[in-house]
Amino acid sequence: MPSCGSPRAAVPSLRFHRDYLDAVRTGTKVTTIRFRDPGTTGPVNLVFEPDEEVTLPGLITEVVGKRVAELTDADAVADGFRELAELQDRLRYHYPEIKPTDEIAIVHFRLR
Repeated sequence: MPSCGSPRAAVPSLRFHRDYLDAVRTGTKVTTIRFRDPGTTGPVNLVFEPDEEVTLPGLITEVVGKRVAELTDADAVADGFRELAELQDRLRYHYPEIKPTDEIAIVHFRLR
């Protein structure tokens, strides 16, 4: 007999470079900074690529907006970096056009 309920909504994906897989698994990376791609709270699939794709079940717990220039060392540590300068270098790698006045989203997440 067919199901009469509404279909379950697909769980959205939050994509990461494979370099971050170990830091997410160990809990040293609990945020990700997104430029023009903020995400929303709730269940999410944490997808690591490019090589062989790895997917982990996660939960976005909070999304905080701020400007790039307002990022702190604490933001960098939560994102898995040692200091703000290292985070800023990585942001420029992922988003070459990013400027200090641009709005970004700090996406807080955890594994489920």
